[in-house]
Amino acid sequence: MTDFKMKACMIDISRFRVPKFERMKKMLKKISDSGYDTVFFNIEHTFKLPEHPRIGIEADGYDMNEFKKLSSYAQKLNISLVPLIQSFGHMFHILKWDEYSYLAESDMKWSVSVSDQTYILIDDLYRRAAESFNSEYIHIGGDEVYDMASGKSKHLLEFISKDDLFLTHILNLKNLAAKYGKKIVLWGDMIDKNPEVLKKLGKDIIVCYWNYDFKDMPDSYKNIDAKILVCPGTNTWKSFFPRYDYALRNFKLMKKRADELDAFGFMITDWGDAGHVHPLSFTENLFDIAFRIFIGEDINKYDASPEINELITLLDEVHFADYLNCDCVRNKPEYITKLLFHDSPFTGRGYSLQTEEHLELLLSKIEKVKAAMARTNFKTEFGRDIKLFAQQTILFGDKIKLHLKLRKECAHEEVRKSSEDFIIGLRKWFAAYMKNWLSTSQPMGLYFHIHFMKKIETDIIKGLKLYADSDYSNIPKKNLYDDAEFLNLFSVGSADALKTLWDKYLL
Repeated sequence: MTDFKMKACMIDISRFRVPKFERMKKMLKKISDSGYDTVFFNIEHTFKLPEHPRIGIEADGYDMNEFKKLSSYAQKLNISLVPLIQSFGHMFHILKWDEYSYLAESDMKWSVSVSDQTYILIDDLYRRAAESFNSEYIHIGGDEVYDMASGKSKHLLEFISKDDLFLTHILNLKNLAAKYGKKIVLWGDMIDKNPEVLKKLGKDIIVCYWNYDFKDMPDSYKNIDAKILVCPGTNTWKSFFPRYDYALRNFKLMKKRADELDAFGFMITDWGDAGHVHPLSFTENLFDIAFRIFIGEDINKYDASPEINELITLLDEVHFADYLNCDCVRNKPEYITKLLFHDSPFTGRGYSLQTEEHLELLLSKIEKVKAAMARTNFKTEFGRDIKLFAQQTILFGDKIKLHLKLRKECAHEEVRKSSEDFIIGLRKWFAAYMKNWLSTSQPMGLYFHIHFMKKIETDIIKGLKLYADSDYSNIPKKNLYDDAEFLNLFSVGSADALKTLWDKYLL
């Protein structure tokens, strides 16, 4: 079994969910108790800096003093805190501001250009990060640079290949970090098909090999000088409920690959795509499971309580919905119930693609969740959070029943009553969700969720008016994505989706 030199996890605080300071300390303690020695913070725009007051002004986050205090606390727990300062792609939340847009590679405002002006900004970020974090490393990002050299830096491709341009930028970042006594970590996806470029990184860089499903491993990782972190994911993002079974299988696969590579270490990632809807306790639970798998334990359950474990299993069976028609989410069954929860029961193509048999099967699975809840004692924070999402699942069942009434062409008055009841239920559930959020996390991230919950209401109200004038079968159906703002329910990594959400709704 591999003797890992770094046992890490990553907390994404860039996508709306930022723990309150004291809750963050509690989280670090739980992470330490699990056995981790390193915590990465994916920051993007949530590092509050005196020189750059515009960056992160619209978001929750931590300032330098708070990160210093967290680092001091982590030091006592024998944990190293590493800042993940995006330094190439994933820069939209900085580049969207006029003060920084001149650094953008293209109109996407997704990546920074390879330019002297860019390095001035990054130098500021690294200097402050070095002052605030107790690690010897800075993670410089480098993943998913969609528009690299497509605009402002395109002329450089006359003299250098795209891979070599990427390498040049990374080595420049390495030199910037070295000014402040730091080594660098980067994601490997942009160059992992080019082993010659990987080899030029050197021995003192850590490359993150990330894989959140079951794709084959690129051969290039088997023959490089750089240290390798193997990075599976919790698979909580973009989904209604965490894909527990999926995540466990991914942890086990990546543990096997870590052993094959004799990896320097591992990093369990917990991304917040689609607003980080899940509570902190879900992250802590999955981090603990993953760590135990990476130290060699055979893990096949999710919680010590048999009742909670059963409920998680049932919720997983509902929401990893490979028994539904998943065409509208590109045949990714882990996303379909989230889409249906937000989709209009009147005009939604997601609903129209399902047969009555599909929906009745979904309802039967939800009934099992309801029955399991009645025999479960929700004593812990984690248990209470599971209960909240089980209640949302039951509410989701009410929306499905509303849709089935439309298919049966029930009287408008009956449909209106069911719609009103669902909206009232949604408001009550969301009030409980907001209370739960505010007990653990900073408040501004709730704007994202309030916006989308309100959209569910308004779509139902619009649908009722359509139904008053037409049968359900004659109401035109549309994809959820026809409303561009909804892209962000599934594509927080997309610059276009982020730009739409910011330009139209300032979210």
